[in-house]
Amino acid sequence: MSNKQECTFTSCAPYPKVRQLAHGLKDGDYASICRAADMMADGIREMAAGRNCVLVPIPNHHGRAVYTKTLANEISRRTGIPTWDILSCRPHMPLHYAKKNDLKPEGIYLKLNLYRQVPEQFIPIVIDNVLDTGYTAGAAIKAVGHPNTMLAVLGHTKNHLTNKNYQFNKLATNMEKKMQEQPSDKKQVKNKTDTPLAVYQRLKSKHPDALILMRNGDFYRSLNEDAQKVSDTLHIPTQKPKAKGEGELMAEFPHHALDVYLPKLIRAGNRVAIADMQELGKKQTTNQTTQQTKNQTQTDTMEKKTEKKKTKAKEAKVDKVEVKAETKKEDKAVEKTTEQSAGQKVHKPREPQMVTVNGEKVSHGHAFQSNQDPNKWYFTARLDGQQLRPQLMKPEDVKAYQERTTNVESLMQTYYPTKLAKKVTPEEYKADNRLSDGRVIEKMVVYKEHDEQRQDVGKYKLYTQVGEQKMSRTMSKEDLNAYFDRVTTPSKLVEKNFGEQLHLASFYNQFKLKEGVKDVRIAKDYDGNWTVSAKLADDRTTSKAVLSWHDKQALFTQKTATKEQLAARYLNTEIKEMQREKVSAKRSFSR
Repeated sequence: MSNKQECTFTSCAPYPKVRQLAHGLKDGDYASICRAADMMADGIREMAAGRNCVLVPIPNHHGRAVYTKTLANEISRRTGIPTWDILSCRPHMPLHYAKKNDLKPEGIYLKLNLYRQVPEQFIPIVIDNVLDTGYTAGAAIKAVGHPNTMLAVLGHTKNHLTNKNYQFNKLATNMEKKMQEQPSDKKQVKNKTDTPLAVYQRLKSKHPDALILMRNGDFYRSLNEDAQKVSDTLHIPTQKPKAKGEGELMAEFPHHALDVYLPKLIRAGNRVAIADMQELGKKQTTNQTTQQTKNQTQTDTMEKKTEKKKTKAKEAKVDKVEVKAETKKEDKAVEKTTEQSAGQKVHKPREPQMVTVNGEKVSHGHAFQSNQDPNKWYFTARLDGQQLRPQLMKPEDVKAYQERTTNVESLMQTYYPTKLAKKVTPEEYKADNRLSDGRVIEKMVVYKEHDEQRQDVGKYKLYTQVGEQKMSRTMSKEDLNAYFDRVTTPSKLVEKNFGEQLHLASFYNQFKLKEGVKDVRIAKDYDGNWTVSAKLADDRTTSKAVLSWHDKQALFTQKTATKEQLAARYLNTEIKEMQREKVSAKRSFSR
């Protein structure tokens, strides 16, 4: 950790030592991200010791945090520090491209926007990949605006060890330089403390866990991250405000629809705070009138020196009383919480509905009906405060939920089984790289297919290398969840997905031949294909199934499969049908 800069920052190693890992991190490789999170976690724990901190990922040149957000989430899993994705910016030229073409980074238009302010009791830790020019880090630290902001990166260049005068928060951006070059006689911009964005940020700093709704005229409006929540919950469109003082994102609905939409927001697990912009404007006018009256009173009492002290003392008392009264009125008029709307006041946090084996708390577990298709129901919940993606429910589960014959724990086991399974430690995950036959997994990567020429473009795939054998296939939803939730290991994934190609005995052990089979025969047909057939106890014979190349290798070369296992794999369905026909024939004959 270095404290030479005005902003404290921590770095794992110089950039040349982590170059390859940094490239993998930037490409979104999940294995690289997890490895980087393991390396950065210790330094961040030391940095955050004894403090209430939050992780703030830096957005990329497209405008939003992508791989840095995933990195922050992985660090959060290891340190317990929450992640706040509260920064965005306009798309701009990548800084590494500017440096490569001998362009000064200060010439790039870079201004980061803050969705919500970080309360003073929290200390933000800005998360980035590599600290190179420091230009992006400086813009992020300025945007956050917290006096104790810290920075954590994977790697750094030598400039940040030799330049002792380098200060992130004093690095002038292109926009600030233009503002400084404007003539001083130009009209000053009106104070914007009463803009919707300023009101939203002020209320958000007081109630960071609440969803802010502000009434302006005939509409209720929500901004920035709250606007996205309102849009997702109520299925209403979002739009980009025209004025800069109205935030980056906006969602609004008519005031008469509040009685319909407010219960939906509450059922989705949100805590809602309502503000009236018109009442705020009236309060500001009242404050100005009160101040003018005080000034006139002081002018009238200046004639008598003996009465001056008494008048000032009385006015001081009146000021305190007025400030307290106005503060109470503002709190009551502006911040109407959901507890007041529902007629309840809940001061204690909600108890979790269940606790997983990993110690994570499940809350807000509930089912809800689709607004577009009434026949579809979804189940969702929160895990340690993070909203899980809703899952489409089966009709029988919907009926059980409506009849209250099921509970949250049962639904969680059905729709989020990997969230409830015990997680493997990073040490266990790295150590379990050997197959059941002793072979070592040289490489295993989960990646997203980007080749538009392929049919599986956009899907996650599993790639592995065992010895000289290289294989890949599209991952199932079950395996993908198990991988990202860290409840499986490389050997289990490889054996499950590539057991046939690797001719593993563990793959063929799952096939059990049904009872009532008298004999199994492996033979070559007239076309030269190896086939398997079975003779039942009543001397009836099944059809001949052609063996695949992998099955022939496992049977004749590797000796990891038996003819009974192959018969079970190819003929169990046919054997079951033949036995069923025999039972039906007996019943019809007896009648």
